[in-house]
Amino acid sequence: MVPKTYHSKAELLKIIHRFLSDKDRGISIKLFAELCGIDQKYIERVFLLQTHPLSEYVQRRVSKGWDEWRGGHVAIMKNQDNTKFVQYRKTPKSLAMRGYGLQVVGGEIKLKLGIKNRADYSDTLADQLGD
Repeated sequence: MVPKTYHSKAELLKIIHRFLSDKDRGISIKLFAELCGIDQKYIERVFLLQTHPLSEYVQRRVSKGWDEWRGGHVAIMKNQDNTKFVQYRKTPKSLAMRGYGLQVVGGEIKLKLGIKNRADYSDTLADQLGD
């Protein structure tokens, strides 16, 4: 079940911008907008182009859709005519992948290895350095 807490506006703008800019995100912008219940063009204007403000209504919907996608609660399905749609899963399946990166520990940069969620765009080295 998706928690009832929502991401802050600044955090959501940063995460969703990274998510929508990623070519290997696993879901199209159109299907993500459909999952959130918001128009695709509006999502692009708020998060990619940043020409429209992020309202509380959009913040709640996108935060919920993001948590459902990241938590593995939805899957992308394909009809016989090759049209794709979003379907909720009975049991969540995480989007795990081999992860690696850099991490600042005690002022030193160290290599970080392991399994991570494919949809994790929240913690980068630039964030850890305070950039």
